[in-house]
Amino acid sequence: MTRERYEMKYGVGVIGSGGMGGLWSKVIASHPDCEVLFMYDPNPDAAEARAKEIGTQPTTSLKEILDHSDVNLTLICSPTFTHPDLVRQSAASGKHILCEKPMALTLASCQQMIDDCSNAGVTIAVGQSIRFWGAFRKIRELVAEGLIGTPCLAQVHRMGRAGIKRNVPRKPGPQQERRPWRFDTRYAGGNILESVVHELDFTRSILGEASSAYCEVTGNEPYGDNRSPVVIQAMINFEAGGQATIRQGGIVGFPCKGSWVAGTEGTLSFDVWEGPVFHHHPDLEEPRVLPCDAAYAYDLELLDLLNSIEGDHEPENSGINGMKNIALGLSMYKSIELGKRIEFKDGFPLELPFDYQYRGLNNIKE
Repeated sequence: MTRERYEMKYGVGVIGSGGMGGLWSKVIASHPDCEVLFMYDPNPDAAEARAKEIGTQPTTSLKEILDHSDVNLTLICSPTFTHPDLVRQSAASGKHILCEKPMALTLASCQQMIDDCSNAGVTIAVGQSIRFWGAFRKIRELVAEGLIGTPCLAQVHRMGRAGIKRNVPRKPGPQQERRPWRFDTRYAGGNILESVVHELDFTRSILGEASSAYCEVTGNEPYGDNRSPVVIQAMINFEAGGQATIRQGGIVGFPCKGSWVAGTEGTLSFDVWEGPVFHHHPDLEEPRVLPCDAAYAYDLELLDLLNSIEGDHEPENSGINGMKNIALGLSMYKSIELGKRIEFKDGFPLELPFDYQYRGLNNIKE
């Protein structure tokens, strides 16, 4: 992949040395105009282990990063509930910011993060990486080129093959034990904000702003010795007239492949993130196979931010875009809670308090 060269050199402090911190540190270290100067984590062993992977300095002092004059970009890869305060401190220190998704747990926190960055004159991008993955990006490009006419319908999955769920008390799995915050909605956004928010972002990038959202959750019902799998299903209507079905969950023994976007002149579908994309048209006996380039989504996400800083414009993954994804995800929770459709205006739900935070079960119906 050919990388652009920038006038500015970027010294980066990575905040959070978990899985995403490790991934991002390698992406940044591979860019010729970027250098990871610090790997931060409150756990010194975690910071040191990640720092050794790329040959940089570990630290347990956030102040060391924020006070360092050569750090002009922070990459926030910490638990969701920490994002607002870390963005506030980074912005106040004059650092540009890439904050991993989900942006925050409430709309009020999202707005404060945007305001903090605006007031400090720094750029914030939110890590919605899926829009840059092969098949997702290819479909966005083809829709923009008009290949399928006006996009009007979509079915987008975050589904997988599930095992048989026994009708016995559930024990915490290794992920719950290793990352307990991730499964506690005091600190994380539950499965909608932490997972399918990626697909919400992709769908919005194709169909525009939502006009309403209705969501239900089914499953976890006893059937003899077993329980039914849990699936979240949402129907999203859009201001331009389109409609999308979003599903998240798992089906016993079935891989659940197959997302598509249909327009007035054809349909685009894919089975796996890397592609290929299939072009369906009434004049084609078989779908046309359209390969996707192999550019790494996280490389493109970083370039999106750097280009916006250099060009003094908003990144694709802007703060307001991240906030609207949170708005759509929270509206799905609210729809489940109220058993009704949630109406939107200008990309935001009308019946959702600005400080609303989902505080139910992580899997909604466990």
